[in-house]
Amino acid sequence: MGIRRREQVAADVLTKVKRYPQRASYDKELLLDILKNGFACHVAFQVDGQPFVIPMMYYNDSNYIYLHGSPVARIIGTFRAGNPIAISILELKGLVLAKGIASNSMNYRSVVIFGRPEELMTEEEKLSFVSEWIDRLVPGRKENAELPNHDELKGVSVFRVKLDKFSVKERKGGTSEVRTNPEVWSGVIPLVTRFLHPEFASNPKTPEHVKKFIDARNSLK
Repeated sequence: MGIRRREQVAADVLTKVKRYPQRASYDKELLLDILKNGFACHVAFQVDGQPFVIPMMYYNDSNYIYLHGSPVARIIGTFRAGNPIAISILELKGLVLAKGIASNSMNYRSVVIFGRPEELMTEEEKLSFVSEWIDRLVPGRKENAELPNHDELKGVSVFRVKLDKFSVKERKGGTSEVRTNPEVWSGVIPLVTRFLHPEFASNPKTPEHVKKFIDARNSLK
């Protein structure tokens, strides 16, 4: 049996990481591993020379990252015009406290994706997106919630950006020390995200699919 080769995307002038290039990767599987753990991204765009950055929820499959919003939002108008955008996602792993303050850092995995949005035009496409997105967000939720009707689907615009122009950057491990004072402590403070018990619930009995989601997410390292 042959060894499957991981898909690498060639870096170009736009995606090539210049600062600490040894921390960079253009590995598609690493990109997808980071995306599967996240819920939100920041989308950068420009209107008449003015830059903006907006936090948005996202969904992805192996080929695209999907974004959605109100048809009247400024960012949706930029998407519809086909203008280029940049999408950033940060997965913070810990605070790196060095002996010298100038050497402080963070352990993290980050992604920057570049592309031009393509709109999903039909109601069937948007319904498929909503179904896949909610089941990725909280597995089992699709069967335990009401899908949007015709009017609700009209009130949302959905776009996708192809996952073929990106860079990944990762820092891990301990401090990079240049100071040697033994009296000064240095180390890494790990950081994790934990999900708590639901609040403002319509029913005090939490559904099993929600319990499973919380337990599964809290077990991630």
